[in-house]
Amino acid sequence: MLLALVATAALSGRGAAEGGGTHTMTYIYHPPESSLDVRYLYHWEILRTALDKTTAKWGPYRMVPSELMTEQRQAFELKSGSGKLNVMYLGTTPDFEKNLIPIRIPVDRNLGGYCIFLIRDGDQKRFDSVKTLDDLRRFSYGLGLGWIDVDVLKANRFHVVTGSSYDGLFEMLVNKRFDVFLRAAVEVLDEYDRRKDTLRNLRIENGIVFYYPLPMYFWFSKNDEGRRLSARAEEGMRMMIADGTYDRIFDQYQRRKIERLRLKERRMFKIDNPFVGPETPFADKRLWFDPKTYK
Repeated sequence: MLLALVATAALSGRGAAEGGGTHTMTYIYHPPESSLDVRYLYHWEILRTALDKTTAKWGPYRMVPSELMTEQRQAFELKSGSGKLNVMYLGTTPDFEKNLIPIRIPVDRNLGGYCIFLIRDGDQKRFDSVKTLDDLRRFSYGLGLGWIDVDVLKANRFHVVTGSSYDGLFEMLVNKRFDVFLRAAVEVLDEYDRRKDTLRNLRIENGIVFYYPLPMYFWFSKNDEGRRLSARAEEGMRMMIADGTYDRIFDQYQRRKIERLRLKERRMFKIDNPFVGPETPFADKRLWFDPKTYK
């Protein structure tokens, strides 16, 4: 499916730029880690649509998958300007804010900041009695090595167990290496549906939503190429917000998940993210998902 998206992106960007330019702009992004990994289909669809909308002005483009990398490696390659990767989708950190160029539009409207627990069969009763953050601190939480969420949870005094393999984290959960695999609301249903027949002990916790602000941006290298690539993508994304395309794609990918997870009905527990910078666009409510007002 993602390969089809890339092919479509390359073809759809073959118009001529204003003024007769024909240079093809290349966006090198990180691909899925396995055939089960569908975490980023929505995000690359947002980027592809933004680039489509700017073809008349900026010219043709193509989206090319990079080699597989950890998130730490992606950030390293982007900061070094190596050319092995030139666009990255990750949550904000002080390091990224200092050394990279962000498009300050939370790609998933911070729906990813609303977290759902993957747990083991038989453990639901342990979570039914949770009433406070201190109750939640009794559990251990699985996350990927180098994931930004690790620092957020540790800063809030939660016990985190890390794993080096995304797919391996599901195995670690069912094998009791930790109590909770913390998953974003945008991810958890697809992940569960694709694994429930092979990992029969896997369950989605049914009463809690865990929230912290974690704006996930598109990031680019702090060089001339990065400035060009980011300027085009941001222009297209703002066009999408203005003409309603952003809303339509968000609804297409996320509405079913929001409704199936019953986000409005869950008990919400909020923690702070001390790594969110002062330039975060909290004032622009169009950019942020709120389960209480979403219709």
